[in-house]
Amino acid sequence: MLRALLCLVLLARIGNAEPVKLRLGTVAIDGTKYMEDITAFSADVAKRTAGTLELAWYPSGQLGDEKQMLALIRDGKLDGAGFSENGLVAAVPEMAAWRFPGLFASYAEVDRATEALGDEVRQLFAKQDLVFAMWADLGFANVFTADAPPASLRELLVRAAPWLTQALEPALFASITAGKARAWAMPPLYMFAIGQVQPRALSRLPYRYVVGGLVIAHGAWARLTAEQQAAVTAACAVWEPKLRARWRRETDAAIATLARTGARVTTPTAGELAAFFTAAAAGRGAQPPPLLAHIVAAVAGTSPNGR
Repeated sequence: MLRALLCLVLLARIGNAEPVKLRLGTVAIDGTKYMEDITAFSADVAKRTAGTLELAWYPSGQLGDEKQMLALIRDGKLDGAGFSENGLVAAVPEMAAWRFPGLFASYAEVDRATEALGDEVRQLFAKQDLVFAMWADLGFANVFTADAPPASLRELLVRAAPWLTQALEPALFASITAGKARAWAMPPLYMFAIGQVQPRALSRLPYRYVVGGLVIAHGAWARLTAEQQAAVTAACAVWEPKLRARWRRETDAAIATLARTGARVTTPTAGELAAFFTAAAAGRGAQPPPLLAHIVAAVAGTSPNGR
């Protein structure tokens, strides 16, 4: 009888306990489809944990840019963030390897590389006391121009050259809206986030792929029970491919909208693609950094973990 009463008391305390709350930041704008997906993912986590874990998001960059959010994570004032490539590279400089142009020709190659390199990436973040929970890639960066459509892909790349190496950060966006950058590379969905600019042409050249991810501070992760950690991991496994498919459809819709509103959409010829990928491969050097070399190997199917 005494044991039964103790169990009832314990269960009552558990039922009345406040849920564990993880505070997460993002620059994604509140009310967008991206935030709708984040909200749905968070609701799934709450359901899987029977309401014992809450993901509390601070959207619209209200906590600052991604480098500022990373600083808050380092100081223990924030538990994690949904990062674009900028936050990932700030946290783990080796992640800059994903920024190299010409690594991927298709979504299938991206998927093969992220799957094959998942463990290596998680280990890199673990060394920084961070948990890499889920990929949230943002699509291929295509090449846009605000001027008359070029006669060739080569001409477009020469026109865009001064801006191709710039990170997808406010400085580049300001240069585009001010008319200083006349050609640039970024995912089509970014054009709608920037607003104010109607490109005259875009090439569907897969110039480079833009990755993102959900990152959680190790200390915050350690506060979760084993059951809560397993629930988050399971939710990420379900939502990672779901979000990836959703945003690839959104990218196609964005390109169609740009075409309807006056942008000339072109597809590189086989010869142009071959020349681009050859030049991109040469630009990586004879001894690329380990992560970059592993990405290339995974795409080629020669990585031990590649398929």
